[in-house]
Amino acid sequence: MDNETSAILNDIFNGYDKRVLPFVQGPVLVNMTIVLGILIELVSFEHSLKRLVKFGSEHWTSSETEITNAAVSKHDSETVNVKTKENQQLAAYVISHTQRWYDSRLVWDPSKYRGQREVIVPQNMVWIPKLFVYNSLESKDMLTENRADVRLYNNGRIKVRSIKNLDFHPRFQINIPQYVQAICRIQTQAFPFDCQFCAVALASPLLNVEEMIVNATQPPRDSYFTGNAEWFLFNVTVRHMTFEEEGESRVEIHYIFHLQRRPIYYITVIVAPTFLISALSILGIFSPGSNDGPRNEKVSLGLGSLLAMTVLLGIVAGAMPKSNDIPLLGYYILVVIVLCAVAVGISMAFLAVSRHYIHKEQMPSKRLLRFMFLNEYRKRRSTVFRGVHNYRFSQECDDLMYSKVPEIQSICMMMEEIADSHRSMRRKADMKANKKLIEREWARVFARFDYFFLVVFETLNLSALAVFLRVAWLPTPELRDQIL
Repeated sequence: MDNETSAILNDIFNGYDKRVLPFVQGPVLVNMTIVLGILIELVSFEHSLKRLVKFGSEHWTSSETEITNAAVSKHDSETVNVKTKENQQLAAYVISHTQRWYDSRLVWDPSKYRGQREVIVPQNMVWIPKLFVYNSLESKDMLTENRADVRLYNNGRIKVRSIKNLDFHPRFQINIPQYVQAICRIQTQAFPFDCQFCAVALASPLLNVEEMIVNATQPPRDSYFTGNAEWFLFNVTVRHMTFEEEGESRVEIHYIFHLQRRPIYYITVIVAPTFLISALSILGIFSPGSNDGPRNEKVSLGLGSLLAMTVLLGIVAGAMPKSNDIPLLGYYILVVIVLCAVAVGISMAFLAVSRHYIHKEQMPSKRLLRFMFLNEYRKRRSTVFRGVHNYRFSQECDDLMYSKVPEIQSICMMMEEIADSHRSMRRKADMKANKKLIEREWARVFARFDYFFLVVFETLNLSALAVFLRVAWLPTPELRDQIL
């Protein structure tokens, strides 16, 4: 086999010039496809690049212990590492797209070489289509020309595996692994249930459609798509487009990656604590109690909850790109903050109103009690000081006050002092009991208000959560016409 391979190479490369395009009665037809393989975890740029270089230096084998779920197709392979930098709206990939084309200068008869129909030669020995990623900020070939190979076929008719209704004469097959850091316009309106479409756009820097035609096909059925802990890569779309430049038409290919965010992290870390904090805060603010000290504590509880949710909103803002679009999660936290703020305001209003009426010693009106479905309180008079209250000096006692007997005068004066003291104690007891009665009556009224607003605000809080989670069940958005 080695002798036949050497003989084939000596024969077909005799007089071959790789600087010349392989024209065959028209432009060169290059067939491309892409199959996604691996999406590793989100890491820093430097760490990711080191691992990817190490991964590429080991010939894309599965021996790399830090890479899991590796998959390489036997015929067409595509390996992808996606690292999204949301604050910079960049996405980093490791792609490996296959290219096939026909070169009529490299032809041999398999019958003269024991039926051998293909050979593998170094990439730097043949003409290679030159395509660049024009929406990238950084790109890096994972394999150099000295280490990359191409598969060269004889002049037989070949049907490409896993691609339907496509028959041509491919003489070359090459697999090009690259590291690409491309611009990705991230739409965060539905965050954390958002779906992103990030594209890698390839085009020829010089050749027009009269010199080279690029025919890109959709990924084969046996493509392998996988994601990481945050992103689920569920589809890849290939677009074939043309653009005009200096009066010439050129072909551009878009590999569009469909990424669906996994929201469980944000639901667990942000949404669930926000809902629980708001629910408990509303419960604490509107829990029935007295009108003074405990209501002050309710206001403090509400203000503390607002501070906690403001911190959560800052976490969300730090993870989002700086733009005019507010993410869905941001809207949810803002709505919850507004609910808690209104609840605190209502509780403070209740505190001010109750203090005002209690200070004026004004009882709730009968109309208000009937409106709140409360029974009117019936005042019961105490009998403790009834005798003292009705005590009056008789005429005989008045006469005794002017008696010439000193002992009798002392007794009468002492009895009068005792009666005055008891009347003073009665007035104080009545004032204290009346104040407690007023406080108790207003506490009954505001307890009904507390129950009402507790139900209203908890319902609004639960409704806000339901509207927020409803977005998770919406269908996946359609692919936009304008991606770049």
